[in-house]
Amino acid sequence: MNGAMHFLHVLRALGLTAAFGAEAAGLIGLRRAASADEALLWLRSRRWVLLICPASIGLVLATGIYMTVAEWGADAWILVSLVSLAGLASIGGVLTGVPMARITSAVEQVSGPLPRELRRDLRSPLLMVSFMTRIAITIGIVFLMMQKPALLTSVLTIILAAAVGAAVGLISGRRAPSATAIGSAAASSWPGRRRRR
Repeated sequence: MNGAMHFLHVLRALGLTAAFGAEAAGLIGLRRAASADEALLWLRSRRWVLLICPASIGLVLATGIYMTVAEWGADAWILVSLVSLAGLASIGGVLTGVPMARITSAVEQVSGPLPRELRRDLRSPLLMVSFMTRIAITIGIVFLMMQKPALLTSVLTIILAAAVGAAVGLISGRRAPSATAIGSAAASSWPGRRRRR
């Protein structure tokens, strides 16, 4: 049983990696979108993120709680990691999920070139802050898994990671779409990308 739990725990890392990659490509595409059709193409690609990311976080929480009770014990770094994973879901839901739902509804009601207000919403720094903060917290959790520090160090690690991620997201979110920190390579390699001439 424990072997299966370990396998599922590792499997979630692959799921989160795939979800973050899909979200990165989608954000790049949305920031560059000039028409409603182009924006909808990338907005609809979010279904993969919405499918994979919650499932991966739920899986790691479930397996993590099980192994904490059955094998690991309630070490400080484990508890901080589990709380941080719940934080990932909250940040994604509030800072990305809510705005994206509103933007999707608005884009579906227009055709042709996007209005200036919608272009501004699609390029909102808040979306990049959410994304980069979640990436940074995930890296912080990996650090905790490797170093297994005490409670104070664990908490400070996650706080520092979140702060750095938010700062990077804010800076990159304010740049022109072509200069986004995620990089253009992810967008060009994402299936279904269309070039408009």
